[in-house]
Amino acid sequence: MKLSVTGRYWDQLRREARSYSWKQTFLRMAADVVLVNVSLISAFALWFLFYVVVRQTPDPQALAERFKDFVTQYWFFWSLLAVLVFQLSGLYPRTRGAREVQKALVIFRAVSLFIVVFVFSDYFFFRGELVPRGVAVLGWFLMLIAVGGTRLTKHRILKLYNVELKSDPAKLKQVLVLGGAGYLGSVAVAQLLARGFSVRVLDSFLFGERSLDGIRAHPNVSLIRGDVRDIGAVVQSMKGCDAVIHLAAIVGDPACDENKQLAVEVNRAATRMLVDVARASGVRRFIFASSCSVYGASDLLLDEASALNPLSVYAQTKVDSENILLAAKTESFAPTVLRLGTLFGLSPRMRFDLVVNLFVARAISAGRITLVNEDQWRPFLHVLDATRAMLACLEAPASAIAGEIFNVGSPSLNLSIADLGRAVAHAIPSTEIVRIQNDDRRNYRVSFAKIQRTLAFQCQKTLQSGIDEICAAIRSDAIDDFTTGEFNNQTAMRALAAKAGSTQPSSLRQLAALSRVESKPL
Repeated sequence: MKLSVTGRYWDQLRREARSYSWKQTFLRMAADVVLVNVSLISAFALWFLFYVVVRQTPDPQALAERFKDFVTQYWFFWSLLAVLVFQLSGLYPRTRGAREVQKALVIFRAVSLFIVVFVFSDYFFFRGELVPRGVAVLGWFLMLIAVGGTRLTKHRILKLYNVELKSDPAKLKQVLVLGGAGYLGSVAVAQLLARGFSVRVLDSFLFGERSLDGIRAHPNVSLIRGDVRDIGAVVQSMKGCDAVIHLAAIVGDPACDENKQLAVEVNRAATRMLVDVARASGVRRFIFASSCSVYGASDLLLDEASALNPLSVYAQTKVDSENILLAAKTESFAPTVLRLGTLFGLSPRMRFDLVVNLFVARAISAGRITLVNEDQWRPFLHVLDATRAMLACLEAPASAIAGEIFNVGSPSLNLSIADLGRAVAHAIPSTEIVRIQNDDRRNYRVSFAKIQRTLAFQCQKTLQSGIDEICAAIRSDAIDDFTTGEFNNQTAMRALAAKAGSTQPSSLRQLAALSRVESKPL
């Protein structure tokens, strides 16, 4: 029986609580309580001196007693209020790894909001002698210096002197790409090599090896045939690697539904073993390609803290793998989750079961596209920009990406299926549009503010550029027949399963057998 909406909500809260950095957050809260009290007590002291020295108050003893009463009666209240306001303002833990300007803005907002709430609370709830306005202004100023100064000074010192945190891609030399022959992986491998990394690929090559023909002869690449469920192949592949990019998966809802057991084994069960081996092998960065499909269905603009609502086996395996990975974070192991939008664009291992690619191919070949549930929203992402996001994580300071989740995409690419259909029809005139409805409930728009703020990441590819490059490839006969199984994960999985049940050799059977035999280099 499916979980109710309320059950899913509380389950999500429990998952978020388990992955939250409670220890580090409590330490920061304790430090802030000290800083807030020092700031406000100092503000009372300075305001007292102002009245005694400048205003020459006739009864300094009475004023001192009055200020003492304020401090003794209010310190616990303002301590709790400060922690609450700072938490709700995003000071814990969202400013970790943020850029200096963004960090300063969040601190300014949090401190200012605290002072405003404190003054209004004093007026509405206590109704006694009010905290002097001068003390409130001085407290605000001193708190900005104390709370903000400690954070910004630490940020600057780490940036200047901590070797590990410097954004130096040369420090991460060897990168292992799990699933490096796939649609996204083959693009990622080429870009990593172009950026100067040494790359090792572990792939079962269920869909062939041609996607890596263009880089096979590169001196900084090595290819290993193996299954991510085979601990022998994984240990062999991770030796000497500084970072892992985990793209190995049965990708897409239809492909996973063809063989749910295999999908769970590859997409979820293997993740725990991969993480354990990575940590034991000294891997410092671990980037996991998740999916925005984990959000399921919502009419809200969703960010990384939004509740998850996986509606398929594929999405659920992504959620489970995210939790496994983030729980494994240590000071020396920095896992990062990238929730990618729906991919599109050209790749050496091309797919035409992705909606943008499929629409373009059908518009060119048949002059007609079918919009299913045209009012539903999806975030779209060019495959090259997905790769750029991975590179940004490899090259960012460890503090910016360790234990973090990033939605990857662009606000301009949050589109409805109807928007997509109109764009394809505009690029390919005379395209007929057919509209149908089914019971698919997926619908989500996603915020990409966090990755833009933290990593200064912006997508470079537009929907139009992706449509144009696919049009050019099909019209140049670079792609013979987009309807064949090699371009469709579901069709390929179905064909492999059929072979597995016959006497013919099967890549699917070989995939299972790899868990019992040692993998071999290509």
